[in-house]
Amino acid sequence: MEKPIKTDSGIEIRPLYTTPVPMDELPGRFPFTRGIHATMYRDKLWTMRQYAGFSTAEASNKDTTTCSARA
Repeated sequence: MEKPIKTDSGIEIRPLYTTPVPMDELPGRFPFTRGIHATMYRDKLWTMRQYAGFSTAEASNKDTTTCSARA
């Protein structure tokens, strides 16, 4: 049994919300139409991906470090 997941307000979140009909496609399972992670981002933090090819390496690094310094 999975541990209950709750919002900051203490409201319990069910692992999966579905309609009462059987579903063949589940999160984290092929063909991944409901997401690539079974728990989506409740267990994982969002990641910031660096964009490449939009400017020079120096300019991209400056933008990334400026954004990181603000956080």
